Amino acid sequence: MVNALAKLFRISISKGHELIPIEKEVEHARSYLKIQNFRYKNQFSYEFQVEEDCLQYYCNKITLQPIIENAIYHGLDRMVDEGRILIRIYSEGEDVVFRVEDNGVGMSEEQCRSILHKEPGDNSGIGIKNVNDRIKIYFGKEYGLSIESELDEGTTVIIRMPKVEENAAAGWEKV
Repeated sequence: MVNALAKLFRISISKGHELIPIEKEVEHARSYLKIQNFRYKNQFSYEFQVEEDCLQYYCNKITLQPIIENAIYHGLDRMVDEGRILIRIYSEGEDVVFRVEDNGVGMSEEQCRSILHKEPGDNSGIGIKNVNDRIKIYFGKEYGLSIESELDEGTTVIIRMPKVEENAAAGWEKV
């Protein structure tokens, strides 16, 4: 538990850089899930399906954690059955796609829309909006988050970013 917490903090600081390798982002998400799984006494399971080629690309740090946090707190926490979270990362053309899928309580179409348009005073779901805003600021309006959900079925958050390699990451930091 202490090791997971130490990794979580180390990666979140990441020497002040906004962009980190996807490999580090996955490590951060694993540490977060390990801590939460302990906290929730294994009430949910999780799985990562990550294309090896994607690990070298760079992404905004702390991209997955707020999405996973919402899946646990809003999707799985009120469930009777065991919750499941699947994190998939794969290449699609010139982009990297992150998918966080849960089998939780789901949301209405209106709830999905409102999450991405939260006001600063709203506390619920603000992490997701912040992730979306940071991606759009760094990479442009064609990138960011979309949410698909079905009541009593679960929710999928899809995150799209361009493939940014190490030598180009420094240039993005200055944007």
